[in-house]
Amino acid sequence: MFKHLLLSLASLLLLLPVSHAAPAGNLRILHIMSFNSPYRWTDGQLEGFKAGLGSDVKTEYQVFQLDTKRQSSKEEMERNAQRAMKIIADWKPDLVYTSDDDAVQLVTAHYVNKPLPFVFSGVNKSAEDHGIKGATNITGVLEREHILESIHLVQAIKPGIRRIQILSDSAAYWPQVIGRVRSLAREHQEFSLVGVDQPVAYADFQRLVLENPNKADAYMILGNFNFKDAKGMDVPYPHLQRWLAEHSKLPDLSFWDDRMLHGTLAGVTVSAFEQGMAAGKLARAILVDKRKPASLPIAPTTKGVPVISLARAKQLGLIPPSTQLLSSTVVTSYIWDK
Repeated sequence: MFKHLLLSLASLLLLLPVSHAAPAGNLRILHIMSFNSPYRWTDGQLEGFKAGLGSDVKTEYQVFQLDTKRQSSKEEMERNAQRAMKIIADWKPDLVYTSDDDAVQLVTAHYVNKPLPFVFSGVNKSAEDHGIKGATNITGVLEREHILESIHLVQAIKPGIRRIQILSDSAAYWPQVIGRVRSLAREHQEFSLVGVDQPVAYADFQRLVLENPNKADAYMILGNFNFKDAKGMDVPYPHLQRWLAEHSKLPDLSFWDDRMLHGTLAGVTVSAFEQGMAAGKLARAILVDKRKPASLPIAPTTKGVPVISLARAKQLGLIPPSTQLLSSTVVTSYIWDK
């Protein structure tokens, strides 16, 4: 009987959840940013990652900036990717955290099915598009825009908006976003997509904004980093955003809170912190709970944050309804006025 009792207790213990303590020593995590810092989107993801990983996990971080928005030529991106991979070889991190598509394309994709675990966030392309679907050592968080919610928000601020024009640079990950907008336009009657323009030259971007050849009611601004000036240099996005706010007569929308700080009217934004936190929780599952990356599903975050630029609304002569203001983060002034 005693033997049977011991066996029953042993069976019960197997059914109880196992609580994993954080590793005793410092873990090395290499964070490879697609973009640069300081930048709200990039920094917010890293802040969220640390929160998701947990303060009880002793961690040594090293951060590498690919800086693809300012060093955007093929040669510059490949050179910086090689530098990042050299750090991996020399520093030997326990996990690599990559943020946004460029870092996945330039670095993560080279380590498919290798022993080193990778976690990503802020990725617009699918895992299949990046060539990492089914990889045993890679998992992460997809970035999915709150497209309909953002359109509904600007329609609430200015009733009658229906005709949407996309303006964007030509970075490699925007076709997937544009495809999602096109799909929604076919499925929903409350808006129509009247044009998609991705000029290379900043002068052509300015001309399209001023001329509005497709008679749009509002602009949807996607990429704003890689427009070239007369010397072939990338126009700094704060400069572009200020020009747009000061010269465009149309409402505009986008999906990242930094845009509203720089003059875009409104949008339901993807939370950088939530993206990073979800990635941090995946990293914890791998490093602390000893889960296999392939057992952790790749999925998007779902929380959207409505943001309204009251400064831009006033400039356009619009008065946002109080219901929208009370339920949104409100930006009261342009960042260049501070």
